[in-house]
Amino acid sequence: MDANNIKYIVAIAKWGSINHAAKAMFISQPQLSHILKTTEEECGFTLFQRTSRGTRLTPEGADYLEHCEIILREMAKLNHFVTQTVSVQSRLNVSMTRFSHTSECFNEICRRHQEAEHINYHLREDALTNVVDDVADGRSTIGVIHYSTTDSELTLRNLADKNLTLRPLATFRPYVCLSKNHPVLAGQNRFALDVGELRNYGFVRYEGQYEDFIYHIATGSGLIDLNDSQKIIYVCDRQEQMRLISSTTFFTIGISEFSGQSNLYHVVSIPLLHCTEHLSFGIITRKNASLSSIEQEFYDEVVKKYESLKEG
Repeated sequence: MDANNIKYIVAIAKWGSINHAAKAMFISQPQLSHILKTTEEECGFTLFQRTSRGTRLTPEGADYLEHCEIILREMAKLNHFVTQTVSVQSRLNVSMTRFSHTSECFNEICRRHQEAEHINYHLREDALTNVVDDVADGRSTIGVIHYSTTDSELTLRNLADKNLTLRPLATFRPYVCLSKNHPVLAGQNRFALDVGELRNYGFVRYEGQYEDFIYHIATGSGLIDLNDSQKIIYVCDRQEQMRLISSTTFFTIGISEFSGQSNLYHVVSIPLLHCTEHLSFGIITRKNASLSSIEQEFYDEVVKKYESLKEG
């Protein structure tokens, strides 16, 4: 049984609807339905009755939910205990949605303090909902997230419900990330690309980030769901993604180039044409959180990084 799925079952019970729970957890409704089905098959009994008005716990489901809530509470306590036992001044626990610009900030802090006597730094990269939970449950002190401007109201409400504070960083238009030698470029310096030009090429995406903005592009001519692409490649690692794109005609969606991207991987980033949505970045912490000196240094580095990207 996947422990990560427990929170999805709890969300369905809380919202009384798979659709509403999916929106609150930043996951697609079909994906959440699949998780529920898989969980019920593993349990051997039905957790929810499906009705025209939503979902309702079965007697077995109510008992199951009680155990799920206990597990989540104990996991939160364990994470808090582990966090508090680490020396405060040497502690840096960060969770982030996958973007190289954020990881560059973490690497810079590691570089500055590589000669320190005590270091205990952790960087976790995951989907938005898991990053939010990491900070809310105490696994991480700082989270760096990205989300669609269209979903900003839902994102802010979810953060407030979890007693988290958001520091907005910057908002960017999306870019297409592809090889310098990609056929659509034909040796030209393109200043923008229409995502429709890439429909016959493979789309590279991260495993597990179910409903990331970059997989659903709203354009002037309507919504394009890249998860409907005929060719999809799932990866778990940023370097793996870059190497794959550099040597193939595959592409992905992101923001402006990170340091060394073009020289290291021969991969370029070009603005996406006619996109009506934008990508917002922010730092999340628990309300009234007290940051260590290292954590504050990382926090400030992230703010400076995204300010420079915004200016560029």
